[in-house]
Amino acid sequence: MEAMTPFTSVLCALDHSELAPRVLRHAVGIAGVSGAKLTVLTVSDDNPREQHTAIEALLAKTIPAGATYVGQPRIRVVRVTQGNPTDAILEFAREDCDLVVAGTHTRSGLARWFLGSTSSGLLERATCATLLVPPGDLDIVTLTSSEARLHVGTVMAAVDLAEHNRGQVSIAHYVADLAHQPLVLLTVVEPGASAADAETALFERAQALPPGAVREVIVRTGMVAEEIGHAAATEPAGLVVMGLRERGRGMPGGIATAVLKAHNTMVLAVPAI
Repeated sequence: MEAMTPFTSVLCALDHSELAPRVLRHAVGIAGVSGAKLTVLTVSDDNPREQHTAIEALLAKTIPAGATYVGQPRIRVVRVTQGNPTDAILEFAREDCDLVVAGTHTRSGLARWFLGSTSSGLLERATCATLLVPPGDLDIVTLTSSEARLHVGTVMAAVDLAEHNRGQVSIAHYVADLAHQPLVLLTVVEPGASAADAETALFERAQALPPGAVREVIVRTGMVAEEIGHAAATEPAGLVVMGLRERGRGMPGGIATAVLKAHNTMVLAVPAI
């Protein structure tokens, strides 16, 4: 496995929903903890100058007075009257970005959330790690005037042993190290499969990390998204780091989408490399 690559450039993709302040807070927190530069992007068919002013106001409310752990964020407003906002977000992400932070949305009147077309598109076509922030009261960052901190609980890397995503476990270790929290590796096998073989495979993945980086490996049997959610609740893990499937093995982001729909956790999705 290649050496860990810290987040050096964070792109926060904002829409006009009530979730926007929470998405921005998490982008500021992760950029601050990792020493990354922050770009805030919104895609809209409204007046760009008004959108720029609105983002400036939201940044002023989000970043505590006197905070120096995040530099002056760049603001980008893209006016799109037709087409999918995902295209504009991905174009910016390809230019200079290690991490995209975006929100999901809720259906009015329903307790469970669903991914909108933009966030689903980001997962399907991701070129870098993508953190999806769901609605609700789960926060994994704290911002004060002196520091940004991550409080994710256990960091869980949900590993698909059929994939060879070298970046997933490395990034999970990096985030766990930033948060000073333990890292757990999890995989879900089909009924009848050898749990012992799966455990051995997880330990082999763990050997690529520094000694003691992985606290535990867990093997569960059953439906993948359901078992990931149950394990995250048991740990408890506020962040699940998932690898996105290589094209040709189902829709990239399909399992991550299912986890987000059903469980109160954040998902950091890492594309296959």
